[in-house]
Amino acid sequence: MNQLARLSSDTRARFTALEFLHMVESGAFESMKVELIDGELERMNPPMGSHARAQSDVLIELASVVSKDRLCGEIGIILNDSTVVACDAALLRQPLVENRFLTPYDVQLVVEIAQTTQSRDMGLKRMLYAQAGVPTYWVIDGVRRVVHVYADPVEGDYCSVHTVRFGEALAVPGSDAAITLD
Repeated sequence: MNQLARLSSDTRARFTALEFLHMVESGAFESMKVELIDGELERMNPPMGSHARAQSDVLIELASVVSKDRLCGEIGIILNDSTVVACDAALLRQPLVENRFLTPYDVQLVVEIAQTTQSRDMGLKRMLYAQAGVPTYWVIDGVRRVVHVYADPVEGDYCSVHTVRFGEALAVPGSDAAITLD
């Protein structure tokens, strides 16, 4: 007797980073902000005005102490074969000479602005960046008016963690400089 084939209960579509990048290049996500987390698409909320202002502020402050050709705002980073995320700002080890997504080896610092996404930025994204070996990660928390500084990734998390209040000196990785956020 013929039996119906049973389908797996997991019917989610999973993608590789390469497949995701092909979809991005084809314009599949033109009207939305999407990240690929562990092979699955996650839709992101569009940034609001205060987020955009904080992003501009940090880039302007960083540009006052490092060469602006080493700075990127709102850029994608391929963290591994199944994860591609967008960060709010990045300080590069050296200027980017081609139009492409970044890799963890390109960045000295990744910055996320956490207006409404503190738990995600300090949880999931912190772990993803640490696992990928991003050397320094800042979460700018405008609600609490602090910057959470994560550095020295080891075995999937950061060994060095501290908080800098707005108005205090914030050391810029890979330089002798510091900036102050208000």
